[in-house]
Amino acid sequence: MTPPTLPPPRRRRRGMMPAAALTVALAASLTACSSGDTSSSGTSGTAAADGPVTLQVWTWNLKGNDPRATAITDKYHREHPNVTIKLSEVGGTADTASKLLAADQAGDTPDVVQVEYRGLPALVVAGAVKDITADVAGAKSGIEPNIWALTTFNNQVYGVPQDIGPMMFTYRKDLFAKYGAKVPTTWAEYAKAAEQIHKKDPKVYIASFAANQIEFFAAQAAQAGARWWSNDGDAWKVGIDGEASLKTADFWEDLVKRDLVKVEPLLTPEWNAQVNDGRILSWAAAAWAPNVIHSVAPDTSGKWESAPLPQWTPGDPAVPFLGGSTYLVPAKSKHAKEAAAFAAWLGASDEGSKLTLGLDIFPGGNAGRQATLTHEPPRLMPQQKDFYQVADQVIKNTTIPVTWGPNVNVAQTAFGDALNTAALNKTSFREVYKATQQAVVADLQKSGYTVTK
Repeated sequence: MTPPTLPPPRRRRRGMMPAAALTVALAASLTACSSGDTSSSGTSGTAAADGPVTLQVWTWNLKGNDPRATAITDKYHREHPNVTIKLSEVGGTADTASKLLAADQAGDTPDVVQVEYRGLPALVVAGAVKDITADVAGAKSGIEPNIWALTTFNNQVYGVPQDIGPMMFTYRKDLFAKYGAKVPTTWAEYAKAAEQIHKKDPKVYIASFAANQIEFFAAQAAQAGARWWSNDGDAWKVGIDGEASLKTADFWEDLVKRDLVKVEPLLTPEWNAQVNDGRILSWAAAAWAPNVIHSVAPDTSGKWESAPLPQWTPGDPAVPFLGGSTYLVPAKSKHAKEAAAFAAWLGASDEGSKLTLGLDIFPGGNAGRQATLTHEPPRLMPQQKDFYQVADQVIKNTTIPVTWGPNVNVAQTAFGDALNTAALNKTSFREVYKATQQAVVADLQKSGYTVTK
């Protein structure tokens, strides 16, 4: 596929937040990935530093107190004796991006930083990320071209893909059976299961409704045929209030108004307690969801399974990816060559990609994906021996591109709180989508972009 371009705005207003100012579309166009074996990959470029190097790494997957992570960094050090990896845990993309921008301004950045794919374009535009195209040229064969496209803009590579998020439906198999609910293959069946479960026990819900999860609702709309952002050169089109998108809003509004889903943000103490107590029975997210659930409800291990995401159109399994992350090299890294080499080893080499599988993520590298097929299932569902086979089939069906526009943060601000208020007050979801559309279009125009119908 063709990597996304960087359409320039005609003008830029002062004082903008970086995400509102970014001038690039993140075209997350992931299609079927090859499962073939790949050779271990290195990097090209100039030679490494003469003396010992310590790489400062900001990450959330590689936790310094996790023996699985330290085994990976120790392995790299043994193979590269002059390179020591020092891990620092950071928050999600928003926190990491703001910290990196502050560090960039101060001229004291780390060497490797993990961010979600949707957070990379703002950092590229801010000039805080190094172009590592030449440095990772030798690693290109270790990851499929359509996954490299997640970190490639104007044919320049700004990060090494780390993990991907094939969308799946993770559910309490034992409690679905208890309430006689069928595992849904369509969203219509999902609504029927929600009604059946809640009717049999009014304290139990098929799932929570987390209004602030804009990536999920964008993915829902994309699955239904909508495109929230699309661009042609420097012209943008916004489709948040398109009819396909609004139909998904209607679907969730109906479930909320009938009290068939619990209006509750994810990973709050209340949500965690309800998951543990068997009062929230599923999560439509991605292949990383089992690891998250296990972290808050380990005693429920063995009671869950995962299936493909329900479909809007019966017989059409196409879905977008949800989440995933990349390792980038800050522009002011003091050891950029060594940093790019480590990122390439971790994400694209046979060895590194396979090792990251042990962190309960879905590797973006070819070798890691191939290794999933014989890997033990996630700790949440040790009995589901075909978990990775199901995920692999989902990846083959992950053919819907999602383009993130230049002002995702404006959409997030306009959307999340308003949708949560609408859910609590049982008011129109369509009006929230329409208001978000208006806010995004107005911001694009104010920032100097051309917006087309």
